[in-house]
Amino acid sequence: MAPKALQLTAAQRSTLARLRLAAQGLLPGIPPGSRNAPATTPVYILEALGMMQAQDLSQGCWAVGVRLEGSGLSDIHAALANGSIIRCWGARGTLMLVSPQLHGTLLLVTAPRMNATMATTRAQENITEDEIGALAQVARERCAGAGATRAQLLASFAASGSSIAGQRGYHLIVAVSLRGVIVQGPMEPGSATRQLFMDAAEWITDAGQPSDAAAALVLLVQRYFESHGPATIADCAWWLGVPLTPVRAAVRELGQALDGTELGGVTYHFAPAHAERWAKPPGARSVLALPGFDEFLLGYRDRSATLPVEHAQAVTPGKNGIFLRTVVAGGQTIGTWRPVGMGTGKGTSGSSTSGPGAAHAGGFVPFEPGLGPGRARQITARLHSHLQFGKH
Repeated sequence: MAPKALQLTAAQRSTLARLRLAAQGLLPGIPPGSRNAPATTPVYILEALGMMQAQDLSQGCWAVGVRLEGSGLSDIHAALANGSIIRCWGARGTLMLVSPQLHGTLLLVTAPRMNATMATTRAQENITEDEIGALAQVARERCAGAGATRAQLLASFAASGSSIAGQRGYHLIVAVSLRGVIVQGPMEPGSATRQLFMDAAEWITDAGQPSDAAAALVLLVQRYFESHGPATIADCAWWLGVPLTPVRAAVRELGQALDGTELGGVTYHFAPAHAERWAKPPGARSVLALPGFDEFLLGYRDRSATLPVEHAQAVTPGKNGIFLRTVVAGGQTIGTWRPVGMGTGKGTSGSSTSGPGAAHAGGFVPFEPGLGPGRARQITARLHSHLQFGKH
């Protein structure tokens, strides 16, 4: 069930949305999170934001690319190939892009909860802890060196005596991954969508991390509010997929390392260095074409600051956990879009008389009528930047 929207004024929602644009590195010239310079590499963004949802790898790559001016898809693939960023099951049972140095820290906090959530499914598949432990060693050996494709990894499980029938093979891969022994790295040769599985001990060369879960949680909570704030404790708990109580405790421990302000009876936390932005929030004229599952929406339990409740179903039309790509103007989600060639880009260039639900050039579908020619040109330019990203 979707959370009840917080009671904020339109001005407060606008302020929150634009401050989040800045914190997430979505505005030109503004560094992401607590960084002191704009992003220049994919890992710079991942280190600042902590993790980015990426069960759809192509959209995860664009989530990085939209924050990295002038980048192309090949730059993100190169970062995966050289190990400066990785993909793993990071939180909420979902694949995430993360920096390698955060891999162990993240799993200290999130893996126990994910394992508990998956316990029923594993019992139904007759997957035991002993089997997972044995396959962890099989995976290390098979993924060492040049890595292994998904098919090769599953074949090694089968050769060791485990059934990989149906979805059992998938659940075994996830279970082994949550042990921290394998991660997804370079693209599989000849594929634009599949990655090789790598031995984490070999692939992650600098695994500096807290030695206990409590310290790891404090680090992640601080990283979250610095890169996603202003946000609430409930937002952070959602992001990590953990209960509210430990997040509250981490916020208390952080003390003055976080700032906060109360809106609508709820405290929103953020980096102290960002406090001066409240007087004049940046990004009023910004226009962005964001991927589905982008942190700007998925990074929060309550999304009403940027996505009006009445339009939420247009972004998740099937209510099945699939989020469409969104167009965001001045921090507010104003419609959805599809890449050129996906069957929606046959409308006009965006006249002010076009109604809601009508496709514009590049596949933009606005929530409301009245899109002016100036805004239409901005949106077309943003959709074109995605097209160029995919070509480089």
